[in-house]
Amino acid sequence: MAEGNWINTDNKNDDLDVNAPNPVNINPKFMGDYPQPKPTTSKIPEMIPTFEATTELLIINHPPKPPGTELGPYFQFISTDCKKMLWIGSALIFRHVSFDQPKIEFICDTKVDYQWEILYENLFNLRAYRVNIFIKLRTGEGDDKIIWKIDWGDKKTDGLFFIARYDQKWRGGFFSCNGFGVAISKQVLSNITYSNVWNHLLSIHEKTPLHILLWGGDQNYIDFIFQDIPYLRDWVTMEWNEKWTCDFRNDLKEQVEQYYFYAYAENWNCRPEMKKALTSIPSLMIWDDHDIFDGAGTYPPLLHDSPMMMGLFLVAQKMRLLFQHHTTLEKAREHQLFGYQGYNFFARCGRNLAIIGADGRSERDIQTIQHEKTWNMIFDKLENELEDIEHLIILFPVPFSFIRIRIVESILEHLKNLPNTCRQLPLIKQTNSVFGLPEVYDDLLDEWTHGAHIEERNRALLRFQQISEKKKVRITYFSGDVHCCGISRFQSRGSHRPLPINDAKLMYQIISSAIVNLPPSEMGIRIIHLFKTKWNPIDNTEEELIDFFERNPANGRILCCKKIRPNRNWCYFEQCSNMMSSTVPIVQTRCLHCFPSKQNLVNPISNHQEDKNDRQPSIHSHSNRDLCPELIQTDQQQIKTNDLRIRLWLESIDKRQDETHFVSYDLLIPNLK
Repeated sequence: MAEGNWINTDNKNDDLDVNAPNPVNINPKFMGDYPQPKPTTSKIPEMIPTFEATTELLIINHPPKPPGTELGPYFQFISTDCKKMLWIGSALIFRHVSFDQPKIEFICDTKVDYQWEILYENLFNLRAYRVNIFIKLRTGEGDDKIIWKIDWGDKKTDGLFFIARYDQKWRGGFFSCNGFGVAISKQVLSNITYSNVWNHLLSIHEKTPLHILLWGGDQNYIDFIFQDIPYLRDWVTMEWNEKWTCDFRNDLKEQVEQYYFYAYAENWNCRPEMKKALTSIPSLMIWDDHDIFDGAGTYPPLLHDSPMMMGLFLVAQKMRLLFQHHTTLEKAREHQLFGYQGYNFFARCGRNLAIIGADGRSERDIQTIQHEKTWNMIFDKLENELEDIEHLIILFPVPFSFIRIRIVESILEHLKNLPNTCRQLPLIKQTNSVFGLPEVYDDLLDEWTHGAHIEERNRALLRFQQISEKKKVRITYFSGDVHCCGISRFQSRGSHRPLPINDAKLMYQIISSAIVNLPPSEMGIRIIHLFKTKWNPIDNTEEELIDFFERNPANGRILCCKKIRPNRNWCYFEQCSNMMSSTVPIVQTRCLHCFPSKQNLVNPISNHQEDKNDRQPSIHSHSNRDLCPELIQTDQQQIKTNDLRIRLWLESIDKRQDETHFVSYDLLIPNLK
């Protein structure tokens, strides 16, 4: 790169300007496009030996340890083909290269065809297989149990999963934020576990099998890579100019690939709750920043386009496609992922339900979340693939509707632009991330509702409204990321708005996060409630964070802050079967319809007591029936076949008894007529 290219990127203190193009990578074509490294004779230091985890708190080793001789099978749902009457999915299997291909067998009452495909011949001494699975859909209601057995050559394993028959209403789960970041101290984590909410999800699955599990991003927390790899640990402390022009060396790339691969393998295989879910519930996944590194894609050009960040991103993309989608960079389009530069998916779940997963990271920068060409592909897909679909779930890793905090955004923007001399001041440095910017800068810029992204969000919202009206499909957004739970809603504006069943603008945003990570404090939630929570984003549209939580999940007392809850949680959803209003009492929570847990079709765990010698707390069922006693009548048309019921399950700790129970809050979303 010519020396002249450095001049215009410097500020008055001779620091590289954070908003200027990266001087050694001025026009990258995609996320992961970085220049070839210069020849060097120096050697990348080896990683330190793995620190073995000995308790659940330290279940993930640092650095992650190598896997054994086999991994999997991990099941993925892809789609149903209602014309050919097929359930389509895949299984990901790894086997040591010294062994032959394993043998798989499916035992069930329907026909199963499958094909083996090799994704990688040798990836850190493991061969990666994809098994493409095609199961004949049987007519009628009910589930088909699919038993799988694998002969590895030196041992055998087995398990099962369930699929919905052609006329069966689908049941599923959704969650996000499946781990802890580096900023959380061991002292804070001493009373919190990886598996508590997971165990509750799996207990529901045991009683009422889930057909699908939606993973909403941050499946892994790769942030520790900057502590565990010595070269990266030194890189984050480099002088500002040197850091953002540093090569992503080939020998470093090998070490980084190994780290990501081992981290995935350890999470997928060594966390028993994850392994059980992956082998017994077909999954669909979208990724988020911690699957790459904290804030990936949201940093200004100097950082975003630097060779190191681009190199890390490309490795993360490779491993994400492998573990989360059972594919490779070369085969992703063949395996039905679509997008301009990213990887989105569309899945049909039986007759009336569809899910679209939007890749919110691969094309992201400080101005754009999804490229316009990708948006066009998404809406082309919706134009052509929604025949007979009554309800469309759109997965965004970050909430499509959430709070706006403009004053904080403005302050952080000014802090971001500080010269390096100011950035190094002790007080400021303590509040900066490892990348030298304010710690929460990327968290706010991640949001669809940030000032930089709200116009793109609103353009997409208008197009979703048009699709909803044209196709008569109800749209609901599922998102996580923010470590709290709540419900936001779009609807027609005005006193003469249509009934909910006739309002194409009625779209709910389900916010479910986190299944593992630390929730915000009660004080933080109170502060959020002080900001504006109702907006008019586009013509004739009202947007609002609604009062959903009337009562405290811990003690049943009336809440002052009813919009957001700081509890770890997960979301259950199901298509409703025919129900008579006379037998299903309805609980009114403002404009929402809440169902008592004990009388719906879900059959959650009830007074489930763990063994007293077990380290895990007891799990109890707790419902709104006792918290919201006011019953009302409802129009029969509000309860129709294929409406979508949402149930947020919140973890609640009884501090007096040091015992955990789970409380459900339900929402019925009517179809669009």
